Amino acid sequence: MKNVDVPLWDKGDDTDSFSKGGASASSFSMRKPSVKKSPLVKKIYKQILGREPSSREMAYYKYSSAKKEDIIKKLLESEEHEEILERAKKYPELEETNSKLKSKVLKLKSKVKDNEEEFKQLRSLLEEKNATIKDLRETKEVPPYLDGDVLEENGVHYSVSRAPLKEVIKRDETFWDRLRYLIMGE
Repeated sequence: MKNVDVPLWDKGDDTDSFSKGGASASSFSMRKPSVKKSPLVKKIYKQILGREPSSREMAYYKYSSAKKEDIIKKLLESEEHEEILERAKKYPELEETNSKLKSKVLKLKSKVKDNEEEFKQLRSLLEEKNATIKDLRETKEVPPYLDGDVLEENGVHYSVSRAPLKEVIKRDETFWDRLRYLIMGE
């Protein structure tokens, strides 16, 4: 039955991170809030951590007796400030990497655009070729295949010829042909 009568906001839940500039409950004193301290605390947080203080942090420093130098020291020694410094060290490297990646993206976009244009031109040429073939087939009385079977595959016609590869052309024999036959026997 521990902490039964204590309000939820005062139980020290896990969401309270005093390492970000807060302090323990023992150093907290009940004083009148200083209206002048609010803009000062906001300014210090903005300069050191680059953000506005949370309402809890603002309330703590508004009611505490901490001086400006104490607040600055506490924030400079915080883990959040160390993380900011580590990220700042990596910034030039990340900026260079980002620049290289932007350049790479532009090159890839250009390549994609060139490929799309090339595909359009190839499609146009293919359509022109098909139209020319169609016109030739319609105007020609003899089919494109004479001595062979027609193979059709996916709408493409292939012609297979049964004629011998080497045709022997008959001509009149000359004197030299007869002489060669007598000597060589061919």
